[in-house]
Amino acid sequence: MKKKDTLLQMVGETQNMSIYRKKNGQYGFRRKTGVDAERLAKDPNFIAIRQNAKDFGKAGKAGLLIKQAFQPMISKYANSDIFTRLTTLCKEVIKSDATHERGFRNLLDGDTNLFTGFEFNPAGMFRTTFIVPITHTIDRVAGTASIVLPPFVPVEMIVPPEKASHYKLKVGCATLNFDANAFEFSQTASEDMPLDDILTAPLTLNFQLPQNTADPVFLAISIEYQEEEGDFVYPILNSKYNVMKLLAVDVPA
Repeated sequence: MKKKDTLLQMVGETQNMSIYRKKNGQYGFRRKTGVDAERLAKDPNFIAIRQNAKDFGKAGKAGLLIKQAFQPMISKYANSDIFTRLTTLCKEVIKSDATHERGFRNLLDGDTNLFTGFEFNPAGMFRTTFIVPITHTIDRVAGTASIVLPPFVPVEMIVPPEKASHYKLKVGCATLNFDANAFEFSQTASEDMPLDDILTAPLTLNFQLPQNTADPVFLAISIEYQEEEGDFVYPILNSKYNVMKLLAVDVPA
């Protein structure tokens, strides 16, 4: 005869116990585990957890701001875990702040050089795709920044996807105010350039930033490819080769 499930009725307090159903269909009790929010917020035994949580909160806020600032470029190159990876990197930078106690550490007091070389697209790497040495300049007083590429032979210094005939470089510049949760962003791009064996001319890409800014300046660079067929040029959407990285971070002394 099939058993009929009935409601479990109780009288009185459960004394911080929870009810669960066993594999055989019967009900049992077990004490609730975990720490309640009030104890976590006040108990001295959990001070390290509270301090780490504050640092992690700052890292999450900073990672989101970087993602938002470079969103016009990121959409083509980054995948869904970009926020998580940026937050992890920001946590490492905050943790490198040796002048403040845990929970009071700041991103800009840490080693911001850790940002340099961050790859926005985990499927491919800019540094192994575009091997040309890149230099940059930042003039805070004039409000200008630029990247400079020396002459190079494209087929020797670029690793393109199959069928690519041209490439384009894009550069983004973001000034970030982490305290105010604000940013300013500008970008520029090269022309479509042929992937051939002819030595290129030096290339300089310029862009603007706020004059006399006291905020850190983040520079990012990306590369994308095109395929030429007759009189038409088509973009090549290949996440392994369309890559982007943080080129430099400049923090005022």
